Amino acid sequence: MPDQKKKVKKIEEVKTEEGAKVKTETKAEVEIEETPVDEIMEEAIEEKIPASKAKTIGPDDFRVGDTVRIFYKIVEGGKLRTQPYEGIVISKRGEGMSKSFTVRRIGADGVGIERIFPTFSPNIDSIKLIKQGKVRRAKLYYLRKKLGRAAMRIKETK
Repeated sequence: MPDQKKKVKKIEEVKTEEGAKVKTETKAEVEIEETPVDEIMEEAIEEKIPASKAKTIGPDDFRVGDTVRIFYKIVEGGKLRTQPYEGIVISKRGEGMSKSFTVRRIGADGVGIERIFPTFSPNIDSIKLIKQGKVRRAKLYYLRKKLGRAAMRIKETK
């Protein structure tokens, strides 16, 4: 593990005599201090994500139909990494702190992948707006029936 600190607390030497043999045993108690997960998370958050044309927005600054890239924090073991997830916002639901939004993208082999994100989740590092879409629906569930490029095709606002 990174940044482990070792402290030696106590060293004892014990000599025992059995007949003509003299045994010397050294006993040491070692205390290992591990870096807390919070410190590892803070260091990972400080790492910069490469800037692109997309602009960073708040949790309420996008609409249904927009293409967004969400940087989601994932803890694996003791490590924290940021996983980007890019797709079209197909729905927003809820009120207050329990708001959530659904993002759909097309994965490998043309399989649609939908992921529901709580709007005010502490695990969302940032949200970047890639494209603003022009739609006339509150829910874009009809995209589930579309295949290939048609599933990702939404008019862009000017």
